[in-house]
Amino acid sequence: MHSERFTPRFGGLYRSLFVNVVLPLAVVQILTHRGTPLLSALATSAIFPIAWSIFEAVKKRKLDIIAAISLLFIIGGVLASLFTHDPRLALAKESFGTGLLGAVCLGSLLAPRPLMFYFGREFATAGDPTRQGEWDQLWQAAPFRSVQRTLTVVWGVTWLAEASLRFIMAYTLAPSLTLLLSPLLAVATTIVLIAWTIAFARRAQRRRAAR
Repeated sequence: MHSERFTPRFGGLYRSLFVNVVLPLAVVQILTHRGTPLLSALATSAIFPIAWSIFEAVKKRKLDIIAAISLLFIIGGVLASLFTHDPRLALAKESFGTGLLGAVCLGSLLAPRPLMFYFGREFATAGDPTRQGEWDQLWQAAPFRSVQRTLTVVWGVTWLAEASLRFIMAYTLAPSLTLLLSPLLAVATTIVLIAWTIAFARRAQRRRAAR
């Protein structure tokens, strides 16, 4: 089995960042500059991520784990902020989702397979059933299991740290500044994690080849 079959495909990730970060941020900026209350603007901006998640689920005829988690966090955050009428809670809602995801990530270390195993399969196989089966077979190798668990620890801890920082920003900085910095922090964290993951996986692959 050739490792290049599992080269990550980031086209979907880039589209997701555009729909979930760039578009909502642009909508909020436009609406608030036109006098729309911040809370209403934030709720409106959630239309794009929700529509994207539903579109992907219909297209694939299933709701994959990443889309399911994203959709749950988006809807939960919007409802919580609307019922409490607290703009800062609306700004902090993303940190709740990221923090919960980090906790789930670390908790999954107690499961037969950690969460990053499934995330990696999504990106590496692009949903192809044959390649997904081959990915599942890799779990039989101890070095592969070690890599997946290490990735899960690093992503989980980083997500918790990022969530904590964004929560602090939401309640200490001006809403307009938080609105700008929070998505930038999320994008920067994601880029750093992806870059580290690729480098770590390649080093692990070279060590296996050397042995």
